[in-house]
Amino acid sequence: MTDTAMYRVVFLGSTGGAVLSRLVSHEFVRELTHEVVADRPCGFLQIAEQSGMATAMLPANNGHEFSMALHRRYDGMSNLIFLSFYTRLLTNPLLDGHKGRLFNCHPSVLPSFKGMHGFDDTYASSSLFMGCSLHQIDAGIDTGPCVLQAALPIDRRLPKAQLRHGVFLAQYYSALQFLLWLKQGRLVIDATGHASVRDLQFRTSPFSPNLDADFFAQCGIPNELI
Repeated sequence: MTDTAMYRVVFLGSTGGAVLSRLVSHEFVRELTHEVVADRPCGFLQIAEQSGMATAMLPANNGHEFSMALHRRYDGMSNLIFLSFYTRLLTNPLLDGHKGRLFNCHPSVLPSFKGMHGFDDTYASSSLFMGCSLHQIDAGIDTGPCVLQAALPIDRRLPKAQLRHGVFLAQYYSALQFLLWLKQGRLVIDATGHASVRDLQFRTSPFSPNLDADFFAQCGIPNELI
């Protein structure tokens, strides 16, 4: 098993970076960060630069090219965890080279509504729940094991944009909890690449496992979400 308290984080992205902008307001997230990487000029990199974090742009026309560039840059660096907000499919040899250490936060309750339009596909369905899933990245499209999920009721009397904002907040809380586990050394990745987390709780809550109550209460998160 690997002591994840030794890890540093590489954030991957390609868009505006709304979740990242919330995450980097926390000092411990900035301290955990090794680098913020994108395949094009975008808000994701601008947010990191404005926060004084190391950045890199690795130009690529598709997910495979980006994966190859990442593999060349980080080959042999086993002390890294990758948290991806990148919108294209990551491929080998990156996946095998960092097996079990790449994670994504997808805007649906997996295994339902995989792919690029997780929230829109959820909203267009008859589902009564929406949410997000923080999961390990494998060679499939949003098929890796989940480590944290949120399920929120869909109140169709509300504007779609308001519902999407609720999922955005769930993604932010999920990513923040994941990074807190990492800081605390509670995330364990075994020799096969399987990830698990120590000392979890499973009370009735939108989040499974539960968010850390003391930390999130200090952040002003409503009690009904913790």
